[in-house]
Amino acid sequence: MLLYVASQILAQMPGQNMQPQAPAGFGAKIEQGLNFAFYIGIAMAIVGVMVAGITLLMSRREGSSEEATAMAMRIGFGAMILGGATSIVGAFL
Repeated sequence: MLLYVASQILAQMPGQNMQPQAPAGFGAKIEQGLNFAFYIGIAMAIVGVMVAGITLLMSRREGSSEEATAMAMRIGFGAMILGGATSIVGAFL
């Protein structure tokens, strides 16, 4: 009998029926931080597109546009990742 009780106690998983909850106001702070990061990302993407456009213009004049085109592609991919990441994070919130 004692062995049975001991095995039942040892077999129980600690924290089995727990329902974790975030502290009050924590979700709003996280959402505010994500919104702030998103706006910074948008501003950086806009500046990046402007810089890429200026660089493409200057490279076309000089006749070497391969590096500027690669930079524009990186900025475009970065903007796509930024847009996709916010959609994925928004789905989880």
